[in-house]
This record gives sequence, structure tokens and C-alpha cells, in this order.
Amino acid sequence: MALEEPTTYPRPTVREAMGFGGFARAQLLGGAGGLDRTIEWVRLMETPETVRVLRKGDLLLTTAFSIKDDRRAQIDLVDGVARAEGAGLVVKPERYLKELPPEMRAEADRLDLPLFELEDAVPFVDVMEPLLERIINAEHWRLKRSLDIHSRFTELVLDGKGVNEICRTLAELLDAAVSVEDASFHLLAHAGGSANDPHRKETIARHGTPARVVYDPQVSRFLREVEVNRHPKRMPAFPHLGLNRERILAPILAANQVLGYISVIDSQPQVEELAYMAVEQAALVVALALTKEREVAEVESRVRGEFLDDLVAGTYGDEAAAQRRARHLGYPLQGTHILMAVDVDDFRGFHRARQISEDAIQALKRELFRRVAMVVKASHQRALLSAHSDSVYALLPLGLGADHPDAQRRAHQLGQQVQEAVAGWKPGFTVSVGLSAAIEAPLGVAGAHREVTAVMETLGRLKRWSQVVSVPQLGVTGLLAGVDHERLLEFAQRHLGPLIEHDRARSGDLVETLKAYLEAGEQQAAAKRLGIHPNTLRYRLDRVREISGAEFEDPETRLNLSVAVRVQGLLGL
Repeated sequence: MALEEPTTYPRPTVREAMGFGGFARAQLLGGAGGLDRTIEWVRLMETPETVRVLRKGDLLLTTAFSIKDDRRAQIDLVDGVARAEGAGLVVKPERYLKELPPEMRAEADRLDLPLFELEDAVPFVDVMEPLLERIINAEHWRLKRSLDIHSRFTELVLDGKGVNEICRTLAELLDAAVSVEDASFHLLAHAGGSANDPHRKETIARHGTPARVVYDPQVSRFLREVEVNRHPKRMPAFPHLGLNRERILAPILAANQVLGYISVIDSQPQVEELAYMAVEQAALVVALALTKEREVAEVESRVRGEFLDDLVAGTYGDEAAAQRRARHLGYPLQGTHILMAVDVDDFRGFHRARQISEDAIQALKRELFRRVAMVVKASHQRALLSAHSDSVYALLPLGLGADHPDAQRRAHQLGQQVQEAVAGWKPGFTVSVGLSAAIEAPLGVAGAHREVTAVMETLGRLKRWSQVVSVPQLGVTGLLAGVDHERLLEFAQRHLGPLIEHDRARSGDLVETLKAYLEAGEQQAAAKRLGIHPNTLRYRLDRVREISGAEFEDPETRLNLSVAVRVQGLLGL
């Protein structure tokens, strides 16, 4: 059920107060345009300095004794109350001023600040008492409703309902559209409303806020303000981003860490105050629910990740101990396995370019792990996963009697799916994926890790981004990946340099021809692979001999050229 309009004890407006007690005998002299200002408190002015301590919503009562002989101060009094965003000014002039100067009335009209004249016979207490009673009762009612809302949300958490139910409850309370996202703006839950807001529709379709919105300078500034303020705040519309409506945005915080955000669109104006209370309480209990979910997931992930780390480091004890831990975690250690490494391309450069906070960096890493885990577990439910800084490792069970070539093909497809999942998220970076050969566990995991890590490090040094690389497919290139980059470059230049320069200068294809010939082993097959006439192939090979001075009949020369061609492909020369 939606929240009813708060008619029990709302704070009074100046217009309503005109019917209360002694206030009913006051005469409005100017500022009628401000009669809908809300009265938060009532103050008496004893000295001119009182204006300096006024707060928003204060109604000021005065006899003007302290400024009775200063006409300028009388006019400035209206300005002072307006600057403090006061609710209005009530003056009893008969005793000291006789009448209020016309300039005060004109200033009140200009500033839309209600200005009243109260006859001397009406005690100020007759004005203050009913107003303060109403204000105090309104505050009491507000606290009671806040506790009621908090209790309702807390019961949901204690009953184990989680974020989805909290989101639905908030949407019902406010009769509005509600979204809950984590710190990396992945959509956790949404409910209520059919707000015609392109951003909300896109967020639901993409399961999270698009990166172009998150990194927009105006939005980023607003998010920082919300985090610093630590309370719900009304977010303006940003039509250029598809955010066509204002919304209430609340940070979800735990231990000074931003866990996410709650967004409310189309809350009713008459329940604005309750909306802020409800959103703030919802943010608190969502933080409790997320913390609980995270702790459970982190414990399970940590235990499984620690086992994978021990397999990689060889610190699992003996094989019997490894088998016991595998059985406890439900991981099938028998059969063959593939180790997958997912590494963010140039994460240091990404961090340097974006200059985002440490909280945001950690949130990105958590979201990377979550997305990789989601893709991996869709096809390997019992896989072991472990996160290391900007990399994620996964041990994939292939089972007994697995067909290795087919397993490598499926693992390669899985790597591509991981890349697609990251690309759909659009975090501002890409990932490369490395796959080991099929191995046996526990003994083969450490060697597989060394091979894959060496290949990934080499790709990183050479800036070969967004790759899916399988160590068995690399063959001898996989061994070369661990060799110093400069030595590889020198080797390739020594054997292929003249050919590379020739192709670059004349848009030729001698290196490609040499590669096809060396891989095919004979001229007919090479010509067929290249789709050219055998005579054309023979002419090109003669040019290769002429330019490079290579003799193909020499086994050592053929080996060196074969390795150089692979290095050329690895380095992307």
C-alpha cells in the first residue's frame, strides 16, 4: 500500500498559520506570494543580531524596539529574514513604531516574504503556542513514521527477503519507480512505475547504467556530492544522457564505503518528506542485505579461490589432501582441466586516464570477477575461481576422457564469451584471455599457470590487447613468450627485417608467402592456401631468396625462418 498523504501533523504553512490562535488577528501587509512557505520554528527578536542566527523556515516575531529609531534597519529587517529563507515576519508596531513604513511593505512584496502587523493587545504567546504545538507534534509524527518505515524494512532483512523485496516494498510505499544498483552501477533490482524515462529503460535492458552516463562530468560531480553528503538528494534531469526526469538518489553506505545507489523516479510531491525518509531507511537496510550477501559469497569464493591458489603455488600438501579439499568443495579433481586467465588490458593506463577513486576501482574489480564467474559457471558450474588484482583465474574441469581438441575449442569460445560480457558492461577497458593446455590436477596446475602467465605478460608488454590465446595453439610461440622482448625483436629483425621492409615499402606480401610455404611444407599446397598460381609462388620465393639470402634447403635456415615468422606474428610486426 502506498503512503497516504501526510495530513496528520504536517508542519504548517504561513497560509495555514493565519487561522491559528492569536495569528488569526494579524493583518497581512505584504509578501502574499510567499504564504505557502513552511514554518519550521518560531523566534522572538530581542536585538538586531537575532536575524543573523535565523534558520530556514523560522517565523520571526518582534516589537521592533531595538530598531525603532533606525528606518534603514527596519527595511533591512525584511531583507535579512528573506536571505535566511525565513517563513515570514510578524511585527507589533503600535508600542514603538506606531505604523510600519511603506518601504517595508514594498520590500516584502518584492521578496515574496509574508509581512504581518499584529495589534498590541495580542500577546506573542497566543501566536507562538499553537504554532509550536503543531510543529512539535509534526516532528513527533515524523520520527514515529521514520521508525515505522525502518521497522518494516528491517523485518524484511531479518526474514531474509533481500534486495529485491526491499526494492518492491519501497516502490509500493512511494508509488514510484525504484532502481537499486551496486557501486559499479550493475542493476541489482528494480520495481514499480512505468516512468517514461529512456535512461531507466536502457538501464533495465542493459542490467545497469551505461558507462557514458556514469563517467559524464556532470553526473560524476553529482555522485561525489551525494557520497560526501551521505543522504538522499534530488538529482536534476540530464536530457543529453536520456535522464529526462528528476529523481531522488540515495547512496548505499557501509563502513564509509559506497555499496551502491537507490534511484526513485516520479515520487508524489505530497509525500516528498516521507519519500526522503523511506529512501534513507531503505538505503540502510539494503546496505545490511548487501553486506550479508557479500559476506556469504566472499566466504565461499575465498575458500574456493584459496584452493586454486594453493594448486597454483603447489602448497596444497600431498595429493590425498588435495583430493579431500576438492571433495569438500565439490570440485572434480579427476580427469583433465584447463586453466583460464582473464587479464584487464593496460589497467594501469585505464586508472591513470580515469582518475577514479579507490572505492570505484575496487568496485570495478569486484564486478569484473562477478561477470567472469557468471560466464564461467554457466558452462562449468563447479569451476574454481580466484581474483588477483586486475586478473581472474579459473580452473575448468573437463572430465574423464575429454576430447582435447574439442575441449580447447570450447574453452576458446568461453574466452570469447567472457570478452563479450565485459564489452557489454562497457567499463572502459578490454580484457585478454589465456588458456592452458589440458592438464591433470593437482600436479599440472602450477606449470599451466606459469605458461599462461608468461603468455599474458608478453601480450601486455607488446600491447596486444583484446586477445584470446591458447597455449597449445601457440606451439613453439608459447615458449618464446617467456623470452625477453628485445631479444625476440632482434631475432625477428635479423631473419625477416629485409623482407618486412620490402613489404612495407612496396605493399608486398613476401612475408605472408614465406609463412604459407614454411607451414605447408611444399609449393603446391602453399600456392593453394594463398589462392595464387604455383608460378607466382615460385617467383615470390625467388624474391625471398634474393632479398634475404636464405637457402630453404638448409634445415637450420628453415627452422630459424619458421621461428622468426612466429615471432613476427607474436610481436605484431
